[in-house]
Amino acid sequence: MNIMENTILLFLVFARVSGIFLLTPIFGSTNIPKRLKIGLAGFMTYIAFPLVSVSEAMNVVNIYQVLYFILIEFFIGLVFGFVSFLILTSINLAGIIIDRNIGFSMVNVINPQDQSHIPVTANFFYIIAMLVFLITNSHHILIKAVLHSFNVIPIGYESVNLLLVDKIIEILRTSFVLGFKMAAPIVITILATNVLLGVLARAMPQMNVFIVGMPLKIFIGLITIFIVLPLYFKIFNNIFEIMFEYIRDFINGSVRG
Repeated sequence: MNIMENTILLFLVFARVSGIFLLTPIFGSTNIPKRLKIGLAGFMTYIAFPLVSVSEAMNVVNIYQVLYFILIEFFIGLVFGFVSFLILTSINLAGIIIDRNIGFSMVNVINPQDQSHIPVTANFFYIIAMLVFLITNSHHILIKAVLHSFNVIPIGYESVNLLLVDKIIEILRTSFVLGFKMAAPIVITILATNVLLGVLARAMPQMNVFIVGMPLKIFIGLITIFIVLPLYFKIFNNIFEIMFEYIRDFINGSVRG
């Protein structure tokens, strides 16, 4: 290939890497400066460039076709990043359910991933999950998945099936199940606390259950979270394993025969 073809190929690789990094954990965080993100995407492009394969069907003759293939590559990366985003919504879901039960539903903080407003517990879980992501070297697995995508889906390959509706529905279902499982210990504990408060209210009608109940549920909820926190470390690691499994399924299943 000549210099022009290599330059076009470099932009196409950069487009896919940028799409993947836009929504994936850590790399997609708005706390990371944009220049650093561009630098990371550029560095990954530099690593992946010698390893990529080019579709024989790709034929670029003008600037419009270059833009067309750049959009295709960016969309491919974006879809793979979106898969990881869907799985990680289980963490936010668990936090929302827990906060509604312990009385934090009206308190929101800024999500470090996208600067949106999320419940306190969801933000706490997200920070812990990102620490687990780094400690377990899951970012290395993510980089390997990016490189693997170039082997399975060559640059310029147009026959890509990214509208895997059944797989997306399965991912959403898995995300909801994971979210409810994470919230289950705290929800069950708070439910038992509510039953106890109901019994106390019948036994002592003069007691103001509302005044006693709210701080009690917050206290018991927080204690329960810290007791089961070691279990959440394993759950977060399991979530990342599931996330990478779905990303691999999407990469391998997106190529039409």
